[in-house]
Amino acid sequence: MASQHIAVSLSGGGHRASLFGLGALTYLVDAGKGPEISTISSISGGSLTNGWVGLNADLTTVGADEFDELTRTLATRIARKGTLWAYWMTYALVAAMLLVVAGAIVATVIWGSAVAWLVWLVAIVLLGVLTQRRSWVARKSFEHGLFHGKPLSDLHTSLHHVICATDLQTAEHVYFSSKYVYSYRTGMGVADGLHVADAAQASAALPGAFTPVSIPLAPHRFPKSPSFTSFLLTDGGVYDNMGTEWIFRVVRGFDDDAGATEVPTADEAIVVNSSAAKDVVNRGKARIPLLGEVMTLLAVKDVMYDQTTAVRRRWLNLRYRIADRAPDALPNDLLRGATIQIDRSPYELADSYAKYGDELAQRAQAAIARLDAAGGRDFWQREAGENENVGTTLSKIPVERAAGLLRHAYVLTMVNAHVLLGYPLLDIPSVERARRWVT
Repeated sequence: MASQHIAVSLSGGGHRASLFGLGALTYLVDAGKGPEISTISSISGGSLTNGWVGLNADLTTVGADEFDELTRTLATRIARKGTLWAYWMTYALVAAMLLVVAGAIVATVIWGSAVAWLVWLVAIVLLGVLTQRRSWVARKSFEHGLFHGKPLSDLHTSLHHVICATDLQTAEHVYFSSKYVYSYRTGMGVADGLHVADAAQASAALPGAFTPVSIPLAPHRFPKSPSFTSFLLTDGGVYDNMGTEWIFRVVRGFDDDAGATEVPTADEAIVVNSSAAKDVVNRGKARIPLLGEVMTLLAVKDVMYDQTTAVRRRWLNLRYRIADRAPDALPNDLLRGATIQIDRSPYELADSYAKYGDELAQRAQAAIARLDAAGGRDFWQREAGENENVGTTLSKIPVERAAGLLRHAYVLTMVNAHVLLGYPLLDIPSVERARRWVT
């Protein structure tokens, strides 16, 4: 088996990220890089793909044809049904909330204003109880549609599938894998009793949309004794929406952490980022009394997600350049790699290198020739624009756009990794092949 030295990360971004990350993995398997992958870390929508792939495929041995069929199975499920909004309990919860409001209105009309305050007080309490079930329903939808009651221990162990969430008490990541649950404050404990759906739902618990997830520490036998007794988990993207913090941790090593088990290292990274910086957004609702307070908080969340991601991208690119041009500067901490950014045309990076006269330029020129024969510049620029604007949703995605997400991710991963890292330059998947992935 080839040396396992490639770390892959799959960002958040709802089902857009699930499909975009899946397209990138499909290229890596087609290119014969599966046996070289040591770890896949993921956030939110990327965690749905990471968890499902970890249960259904051993990437170190799976063949291209077999994985192509697995891609079709998962992509068709996500594109044609979705997860949260394909599950009956989601609609039952919404219906129950509407019934509470309707009942309060009817009771107020029948009994009059004298008891309206009591009716609405009861209604508000009931609505509060129901809304607290949002994360539970999301977990059940992931269990029903993707993971089918499988525990974390069922994830293939030939490489580490790591699902990332954010602990609100420590402002740090918590990592879930088949063999361990890890955070800096607790050290490395066991994953006993946790399902893949538990980790994926915590990773995808977008603030506002879902309630935080509480996971007690005691069952996991952590070597450290923090001052808290349970994790309080929200979306992994609150801390790092690209899933790269795990890669940095892997490269740095775990020797300083109590209870550390053997975790594979890496010297190359494929970072698949399915979130794009927002264009100018009209925030007029922020001026509306009361509603504006909520809208302002949501806007602040968006800005913080965008800016922390932008900083991490710049840091990654700096690391890549140091590894290539001044490896002695970081002799024990090298990391070559490629970032696969959803809002970019595959021409962009290739164009930036094609003008030189070195080996990278030759690879860039070869990639450009391949792209010219498969749509051309305007086509791929439109694809990037369409794909970055797909909503962050857990409902189904139009089939044509789902196929476009998969194909764009495949091609962008291939071109960037070929130019920067010398990965194989394969035939660009046809439109017909991309459509078969979602039918």
